[in-house]
Amino acid sequence: MIISLKDCKSRLSTGMGVNVLCELLGMCFNQEVQPSFSLRGFRMRSERNPHGWGLAFYPDKSVQVYKEPVKSRKSLMAEIMEGYNLIRSSIIMSHVRYTSKGSVAQRNTHPFQREWDGREYVFAHNGTLNAEFNLEDGRYRPVGETDSEIAFCHIMNQISEKGVTFKDESEYRWLWDLLRDINQRGTFNCLLSDGRHLFCYHDHAGYNGLCQLHRRAPYDKVKLLDDDYEINLAHEKRPDQEGYIIASNPLTNEKWEEFQEGELRVYRDGKLVYISGE
Repeated sequence: MIISLKDCKSRLSTGMGVNVLCELLGMCFNQEVQPSFSLRGFRMRSERNPHGWGLAFYPDKSVQVYKEPVKSRKSLMAEIMEGYNLIRSSIIMSHVRYTSKGSVAQRNTHPFQREWDGREYVFAHNGTLNAEFNLEDGRYRPVGETDSEIAFCHIMNQISEKGVTFKDESEYRWLWDLLRDINQRGTFNCLLSDGRHLFCYHDHAGYNGLCQLHRRAPYDKVKLLDDDYEINLAHEKRPDQEGYIIASNPLTNEKWEEFQEGELRVYRDGKLVYISGE
């Protein structure tokens, strides 16, 4: 379903569809991009999610993660990251936290990071999971106390145990089944990346929200919904640059599309390569 500008303003002003527990931001483009505009809008969401912020991107095969257990809008580091023009990556992930489990601490701040088979994975979660996971026989253990990091370790244990490398659609479907199983334990929206793909899953009961924007030429003026700020993307983007932005709620006055409940979407090289159930 396409979200209109009127719907966007209504969701933000009334709280409908606005996350109470954390918000997610993901980007996947066919070229390296500089995320300042999206980060500016996303940082505003920390007023409702004041317990931490994090940013992950891939300058090369390895991932760079910055995060702090403080409100993003009060963070000098977050302000620097927003305007730092050397941040360029085809895959970017960010998170602002409202704590539900685990203290306000560095170890409990998203995104979380683990390595498998020479690739660095990052993960961020929105929601609350109530059941425990058996991690005894796996190679991954949590550092902090959040349900999110425990779920991530469970995912990584399953990926490493099965030897999954996400080489084809059958392994996308395998991940969809795994995420749906985790979703049975509570509310669960998540972003996961291995540096090549961006995996985005929306809660099976529609908890909070998840939506996407396909940004491509022809570019025009775009305005943030959370800030009185507008830019002309025609001056910022190359005509051959395109990709997707995924967020808990729309960031701009463009046409955003909502995920279906319980849906997994997979992005690679700036393209949407898989939608579960299709």
